[in-house]
Amino acid sequence: MMKRLASIAMGPRDDVTLWPVEGLRGLAAFMVMWWHLRHWVTDARGPDAFGYTGVDLFFVLSGFVFAPYVFGKPLALWPYVFRRLLRIYPLFLVSLMVYALVRELQGADPWRFIWQHVLMLHTSVSREMAAYYNGAYWSLPVEVEFYALVPLLAWLVARGRWWFGVMLALAVASHLALSLWAVPGQAPMWLVLANVHWPGLWAEFLLGCLAWQVGRLPGARRWTHWLLAIAAVLWLSAAMVWVAVGDAGVVAHPLLRGNMGYWAAVAYALLMCVVAARSATSPTSVTGDTPVWRRWLVGLSILCGQLSYGVYLLHNAGQEISGLLWPGMTGWPRVLAAAGLTVAAAWLLHHVVEAPVRAWGRSRLTATRHRDTTSTVR
Repeated sequence: MMKRLASIAMGPRDDVTLWPVEGLRGLAAFMVMWWHLRHWVTDARGPDAFGYTGVDLFFVLSGFVFAPYVFGKPLALWPYVFRRLLRIYPLFLVSLMVYALVRELQGADPWRFIWQHVLMLHTSVSREMAAYYNGAYWSLPVEVEFYALVPLLAWLVARGRWWFGVMLALAVASHLALSLWAVPGQAPMWLVLANVHWPGLWAEFLLGCLAWQVGRLPGARRWTHWLLAIAAVLWLSAAMVWVAVGDAGVVAHPLLRGNMGYWAAVAYALLMCVVAARSATSPTSVTGDTPVWRRWLVGLSILCGQLSYGVYLLHNAGQEISGLLWPGMTGWPRVLAAAGLTVAAAWLLHHVVEAPVRAWGRSRLTATRHRDTTSTVR
């Protein structure tokens, strides 16, 4: 199985996702899952709890993956929209029905905020609405907003590369302003909400785009060890600051408030520079001469990437369903039960929902292109 996964992981074309990106997607999902499950075994703050920044890693990865389109790869608008819808919505809607069923079993109203979630408006009113089904859903509207902004950014950059620098500067300025002034309980709600939408978070995606571009510069590979070291120092320093002061200390400090995720995002962006640099100068295919350990690493990375979206969407459902099935279970057994249910559901839904829907979408786009070509020839 790992060999088959590895065989589809890499390729010479720019549109084939690099296996390290898939592995990092899986890492981000499992970081977030651990953040939500760790309270069953410990309440102590530790560097492992800084894994909540796995969401920021997801944002940086999205920017990295779409950077080729931002910097000149042809982008057909409607096929792009079609692919994005198929990537985000089918599994999201299935998971939403799972959470609605869980709410029904718990005796709560399963449909209370359903249409707001379907329309990706659940983070536009209140914290109660945003967290009613699944607290991890808050990041999905941000992803959709970034997808919507990619064509605009690509259009601007096509008219001058300097536009990217302008957009990045504006995004950073917007974030810094919001981190200072959009204080919950003090600022107007619309300003607070902007912090969890593109005005406050767009810069993290743009850091991913920048990482892709920097990693492709001539000579970038020579700096990869330094970049990795700096990324590790940045991440660990951010984690230790958070461990030392906690959420309350972060909120109380003007220079920290709203910036812990960005601190981690800079570390993740440096890591992505390394991925871009090494992939640009190293063979990307897995052959018969590839060491066995590398084949397994590639295969495991691809598998984790396939599970990542399902794990992210369903890990809180795994936690709640394990409580319904085994009410008295706590500690590590509860963690393992929730994680096991999550991974099993993610694997099943990848094969039943994600992969078939995406294959159908590709076939539809191929058929459309064929019809368009035939019409042109005629």
